[in-house]
Amino acid sequence: MRAITFEAPIPRYLLTLAAGSLSSELYVGPHACTRCREIATPELPGPEWVRVRTRMGGICGSDTNIVTLGASPSASPFSSFPFVLGHENVGEIAEMGAGVRGFAVGERVVVNPLLCCEPRGVTPPCAACAAGHHSRCAHFTDGHLAPGMFIGTTRGLGGSWGEWFVAHASQLVRVHDAVPDAEAVLTEPFACCVHAVHRVRPAAGQRVLVIGAGTMGLLQVAALRAIAPGASVTVLARHAFQAAHAKRLGATRVVMARGDYLPELADAGGARLLQPILGRPIGVGGFDATYVCIGGTRGVEDALRFTAQGGAIVLLGNASTLRGLDWTPLWLKELTIAGTLAYGAHAGHGGASTNAFNEAATLIGERRVELAGLVTHEFTLGEHRKALATARERGGSGSVKVAFRF
Repeated sequence: MRAITFEAPIPRYLLTLAAGSLSSELYVGPHACTRCREIATPELPGPEWVRVRTRMGGICGSDTNIVTLGASPSASPFSSFPFVLGHENVGEIAEMGAGVRGFAVGERVVVNPLLCCEPRGVTPPCAACAAGHHSRCAHFTDGHLAPGMFIGTTRGLGGSWGEWFVAHASQLVRVHDAVPDAEAVLTEPFACCVHAVHRVRPAAGQRVLVIGAGTMGLLQVAALRAIAPGASVTVLARHAFQAAHAKRLGATRVVMARGDYLPELADAGGARLLQPILGRPIGVGGFDATYVCIGGTRGVEDALRFTAQGGAIVLLGNASTLRGLDWTPLWLKELTIAGTLAYGAHAGHGGASTNAFNEAATLIGERRVELAGLVTHEFTLGEHRKALATARERGGSGSVKVAFRF
């Protein structure tokens, strides 16, 4: 099958690093860590597994970080090489193992890519998995699979940047007939945002800030509107087209991150700006909760300065090292910072526990969120260079979510 793979032996890594510093196009190629090539179709690891024919695979910011060698080395033990990239997915079941029940060949599914205890055949499950918190699994490197947190970072299973991948029956979620592929493929990133809202759920009337209006920021607005509709949501956006999407999805206000945007941000959060002897102003008062949906130092810095005393900051997979960050507001304002990864369990309606991935699929399937138009660009696998450039250069391309169509 044809797929985009990643592997990083030291000589290839150093060559790619040097070439990429000359041109971002050289991060992909026959001698780079990321290559588009023919590989063997993955085999079913066991009777409770299925083979999925990919219909669409999304390009996530974490994927582009991998391609451009910007991912944190701290995550490397939770991967195994070479792997096929791509964890955002929608496909159809092409083959089923003898132990699979409740599904049929030809059905359209999205796959929860987390490779926790059950797919790995680890019994008894760890305490986190037993409680439904699969993103906190203690066994991402154990069991009968190669190390890896997700399909798309794990050797031998494939990923959604390939024509086929395999998944355990416990990972399958059926797609409603009325949901097009271009919305179904957003289930995985939307589930991350649903999980983030449940980590810190704002009350009616509270002020909320979403920093960033890329895919995750916009989906965070959608998740807040669906789960915490009484909150007032301000979005900090970079581009006009992002602002338009944010307003359509239910943002109360959009502040453009251009020039001196701090006074407007303070006004939106009800904060009073104070000027230190050196450095940027700090807010007194501000937003009750802030969701940081971009990588890098500036987003976290804005969150620390504009979240109100006693408030909470949620980092949605901020996959970068933060250089030169002044953490003083963290203790000065008694803030809480919550990290969030993927999708875990939480109390649903009536007190029953539900998983954020399944809730995300339900919200999309029941049309309680309208995500049409967020997949702005589709490419074939043969157009992967153009696809990756479009995903990286949002300002020039006007891209939100870029996806491979098979």
